[in-house]
Amino acid sequence: MVKFKEYIGQIFTSKRIVSGIIVLFAVFTIIVIFDQVIMPWYTKHGEAHVVPAVVAKRYEAAREILETQGLKAIKAGEKHDPNLPFGYVVEQNPRANRLVKKDRRVYLTISVGEREIQTPNLVGLSENNARERLKSVSLRLGEVDYEYIPNELADVVVAQSEAPTTLVKVNSVIKLTVSLGKPTANVTVPSVFGKTLGAAKREIKKAGLVVGQISYRISEQFLPSTVINQSLEVGMIVRHGEPLDLLVTVVSNQEP
Repeated sequence: MVKFKEYIGQIFTSKRIVSGIIVLFAVFTIIVIFDQVIMPWYTKHGEAHVVPAVVAKRYEAAREILETQGLKAIKAGEKHDPNLPFGYVVEQNPRANRLVKKDRRVYLTISVGEREIQTPNLVGLSENNARERLKSVSLRLGEVDYEYIPNELADVVVAQSEAPTTLVKVNSVIKLTVSLGKPTANVTVPSVFGKTLGAAKREIKKAGLVVGQISYRISEQFLPSTVINQSLEVGMIVRHGEPLDLLVTVVSNQEP
């Protein structure tokens, strides 16, 4: 224990303690000088400018705002953006609220609007193939109209709401007309049990029938707007254009 105290005493001599204090004072002095003198001189303290926020502003307005702050607006490029129309600032660099020197360049990326794509040619495809084709190019299938066309095969797309190569926005809805082929006097009743009302209507029309009376019933077993009964038995042969009544679920006594 005595040897340990002697060892500590040899390390922490008065001379070394004084030297340590002097070193700490010198380091502190250097930090203060660097922070209060060198850095302000380097950044020209008093002439530093706060970068204003110009994202979501028109480029012309953004440029004017930056110039009033002694900064320069530079177009850095363009970018598709679904939320900002053509000509608006999407990104800025440096970011807002940064301290910069006078005449600093602020690089702006400008929106060219939502991305547009060409509508594919769907005529001649089957309904399922047309649906997959639309999905592959980020478009959505809208309402499908079915018509009896003597000179066309059944289940073939004969028309589309947007002409091929037309530029449309991503996720736009494309409506189709699908051939039912040669009209027949009698048709087969399809099963629409468990389908949504919208899907059931399409299936009924596709089968050559028409949607008849729609009744509603509260049900906790099925999701709302689900067909739980139909007036004609599945597989029956009936006249073309025969009405098919439906019973559909709701969540309350109020019909949708």
